Amino acid sequence: MNILTGLITSITLAAGLAAPQVAWTQSGVFLGEKHVSDRGERDTFRIGQRRGAFTGLRVEVSGSAVQFKRVVVRFENGSEQVFSKDHLLFRGTGSGIIDLRGGPRQIDKVVFYYEARSPGWKGAEVRLYGIKR
Repeated sequence: MNILTGLITSITLAAGLAAPQVAWTQSGVFLGEKHVSDRGERDTFRIGQRRGAFTGLRVEVSGSAVQFKRVVVRFENGSEQVFSKDHLLFRGTGSGIIDLRGGPRQIDKVVFYYEARSPGWKGAEVRLYGIKR
């Protein structure tokens, strides 16, 4: 294998590995950001019909780790989906896609019960994205 063939193979592999990230940024809709302190708190992301229908959510954390105690997704029709599993996300990480039951649905609001785990930091930032598939 000559140098040119090796270079083309490397570029092709790199492009293939980057494809899932590109697909994610095209399908994720930024829904908001909140600052989380070191004490237990509750924050509400108001979404509303103007954002459209979503099949999933994704959460990203920066600044410090965040301990999620409970997440409540309230849909426009009044029904709710509750995620009550205690989950820790470290800074610079994301939750992966959280599937919502019932196909594409309009979200009224998402309520987070959580706290930052930030020794030496001043809290954390949590960003919420909606997934349309």
